Amino acid sequence: TNDAHTHIDNTQTVGEGEEAAEVPALRYSTIAGYKATLENVLLVDAGDHVQGTVYGAEDKGETIIKLMAAAGYDLATLGNHEFDYTMEGTKNVVEWAKDSFPYVSCNFFYKDEPVLEPYKVFEVGGKKVALVGITTPESITKSTPKYFMDENGNYVYSIAGGDDGGALYAAVQTAIDAAAKEADYVIALGHLGVDEASAPWRSEDVIANTTGLTAFIDGHSHSEITGKEVADKEGKTVVLAQTGTALNNLGE
Repeated sequence: TNDAHTHIDNTQTVGEGEEAAEVPALRYSTIAGYKATLENVLLVDAGDHVQGTVYGAEDKGETIIKLMAAAGYDLATLGNHEFDYTMEGTKNVVEWAKDSFPYVSCNFFYKDEPVLEPYKVFEVGGKKVALVGITTPESITKSTPKYFMDENGNYVYSIAGGDDGGALYAAVQTAIDAAAKEADYVIALGHLGVDEASAPWRSEDVIANTTGLTAFIDGHSHSEITGKEVADKEGKTVVLAQTGTALNNLGE
């Protein structure tokens, strides 16, 4: 999932014209039920799940994290809206989740030191699968810049990006290379999106400037992308997917 934005009782329009009908979107309970029918499965989220409606704002995302934990999520990464409740709020979200599922991000730093683990390795069906977390550098401007500063107005938190994307690509490649030493497959779990305005930090930009990924699970742009094939730096195919927004879809 990605960009759920706390829409835990959302509806969506299915069909067109006279055939159009409003039907319920997914619930965390239905996601949990579906996961229970599968073998060799990981349930992950690509960010922007604690903000969007009163369900998130009322308790700064604590109830959403409880729902995700109950649903059986295995891993998540931070979207830009995970920073909306101040940096202390971001830390709370990570803390609330830690006993159920960790957060990963390879490009989120405090005074040049990683805030989170860059990736996590799981054993699935006899294979080792690593998921590398990636957070959009747009988080600093799309949230509130002062949340990333100290009391003197100096930036102490950073999200590697670079004007040309180089710092982002380097952080991701470093994480991929480390993960590849431990895993059979490396998958990106990123909150980057495909919007032109997000260049050079889009998921497709990262794929084109790195090697070693098998797939990229994306978020941020609220796009519905089903198994798009994107060439990496060496011309190898990476499968890109994103599920839209508001729990309208579950990616597989």
